[in-house]
Amino acid sequence: MIVLPAIDLMGGRVVRLQKGDFDTQTVYSADPAEVAEGFRKAGARRIHVVDLDGARAGRPVNTAAVKAIAAVEVEVEVGGGLRSLEAIEAVLAAGARAAVVGTAAVSRLELVQQACRAFPGRVYAAIDAKGGEVAVQGWESGSGLQAVEVAKRVRDAGVSLVEYTDVARDGMFTGVDAAGAAALQRDAGVPVVASGGVASLDDVRACVEAGLAGVIIGKALYERRLELADALRLSGETT
Repeated sequence: MIVLPAIDLMGGRVVRLQKGDFDTQTVYSADPAEVAEGFRKAGARRIHVVDLDGARAGRPVNTAAVKAIAAVEVEVEVGGGLRSLEAIEAVLAAGARAAVVGTAAVSRLELVQQACRAFPGRVYAAIDAKGGEVAVQGWESGSGLQAVEVAKRVRDAGVSLVEYTDVARDGMFTGVDAAGAAALQRDAGVPVVASGGVASLDDVRACVEAGLAGVIIGKALYERRLELADALRLSGETT
């Protein structure tokens, strides 16, 4: 199982939110590349990057920060505002190994299909749910669709990985929804990475035991509730 440390970007800085609320911003660093280098030194193989400004604007905004992170010798996946083929091409050109589509997975399925054909294996989908309903537009709107329905659609479109977040848990240290992510993986027939609410190594262990493809860890790392190296060892990525 892969462990992905997260870097969320606003105004070129590394931040974290609570439950996706843009008014709850906490700034952790003004140097995203330095944060990425720290994760690399701890043993991370891939970093999960979210352009929060881009998610609200509907287009990539923090491109310079993405380039700086991608210059670190570790794989990077980038999401946030990727609602056109040009936007997906832009983050891949900036050095990302994979592009993560969110709102487009719900409203622009033809775009997802086109991107998967153009960049096979390099397009993932972020499925972020509030009370089971998939949230879009930077988590500020509901879609009326259930997570498993969207997961099946993007699987059929060619997406190779789904990243599932329970928005109510994000940044709250209430525990990751490993069971919900595992059910989604089983019912949709696509590899799933869990995100949101990771508070301790017990959450990483729960994801391993659930047979998930991976787990994304954000605020727990920045608040030093767990060490990335320990999570990597527990997941089997390092010994």
